[in-house]
Amino acid sequence: MSRIRLLLGINIFWLALSALFDGLNSIVLPAHLLTILGDGRAATALGLITFAGLLAAMLIQPLAGHFSDRTRHRWGRRGPLSIGVLVVIAGLALFAFARSLLLVFAAYLLVQLAASIAQAAQQGFIPDLAPRRWRGAASGVKGLMDLGGAFLAFAALGALVQKGGTPLAVIALTAILLATFVLTLALVREAPAPPSQQLTPAQRWSLSRAFHFDVQQHSAFAWLVVSRFLFLLGVYTVGRFLLLFVAVRLNLTPDRAAEEAGLLLALLSLVTLLAAVPAGWLADRVGRVPLMVAGGLLSAAGALPLISAGSRLEIALFGSLMGLGSAAFASANWALTADVAPKAEAARFFGLANFGTGGAAAVAGLFGPLVDTAGFPPLFMVATASFLASIVVLRFVAARHSDHRPHVIIGHQEVIPNHRSDIGGTK
Repeated sequence: MSRIRLLLGINIFWLALSALFDGLNSIVLPAHLLTILGDGRAATALGLITFAGLLAAMLIQPLAGHFSDRTRHRWGRRGPLSIGVLVVIAGLALFAFARSLLLVFAAYLLVQLAASIAQAAQQGFIPDLAPRRWRGAASGVKGLMDLGGAFLAFAALGALVQKGGTPLAVIALTAILLATFVLTLALVREAPAPPSQQLTPAQRWSLSRAFHFDVQQHSAFAWLVVSRFLFLLGVYTVGRFLLLFVAVRLNLTPDRAAEEAGLLLALLSLVTLLAAVPAGWLADRVGRVPLMVAGGLLSAAGALPLISAGSRLEIALFGSLMGLGSAAFASANWALTADVAPKAEAARFFGLANFGTGGAAAVAGLFGPLVDTAGFPPLFMVATASFLASIVVLRFVAARHSDHRPHVIIGHQEVIPNHRSDIGGTK
């Protein structure tokens, strides 16, 4: 029971973060912009707003993680998490009633920055509290919450936007945020940081330290972030503009497109959700990198045929391949990131790793003008190339980091079998 409580407690808030990010970026914001601007400029506005907001969120992550690491012995991770949640709620309230493009952007920016503060703290829970032999399973549960949040958002928000507009959707997001936050406070039991991880007052605050990174010392981590960026660029490139793609390809009105895209995304999230926990289990047994390679191949096989997809069924089938690939890649990638991040600076390193996540989410928005001028086929070609490039980069990760095979418990002693390279044979 203690293991279940741990795995649930350190991951439940991912459900809210996923619902917030995926729901806002893929359903609520595009539908809101379609209502304000029409479909002639919506893709460009969506791309530029999300690029700016997500870029700012990406840049604040290492600083927020640095703050979380340095205050953990006093407040735990839950202190910065609480600050982020309160500011997110304020930003959502502003967004709900924004009717000008400038106010929409300001509210979106506030939500992204505050959510990044909360996420920076949340990212420290797995390396802080999960034993290494459970990290694949913990990452699988994290993926389950990610996808559960996305499923919940996609299944509900499209219908809520159609029924009551942006305010009703925002109320639902706020309720999810508060419920999972309360559960996190109730379930997570944080011990004080060990003395070796409690730094002196002179070491606690340093802007330069927040962004410091030794590429040679942490080369496997660096290549892992590059691979994450490339893979997620493919995911976000498709997901960001899916509502607009559905509206054009299926000839739907904005409200109807929001509902239709929500149902499609909910289905794809359900596919990915069902694969997440098995993927986490496999990550502990067959190795992190082989599972990421499989994820990249599956996703590429799903993205390219979207060029000719002309029906709901075809979009759902090809998207399901991407969903399976995302489950495999994300679970293994998160587990390996937890393996290679220094424990004393886990939140800061996960903040740096978010350069791959947030950077991909931001750059994906820059393809908005391409969609408005050339249509969707070039977009799906870019996504396919990005998935395949992420596989190539993984060879550099494997060359610099040995695979973490499952730990074996004999009596009360933990035994780690001989490590091998994920790619390229025995080291």
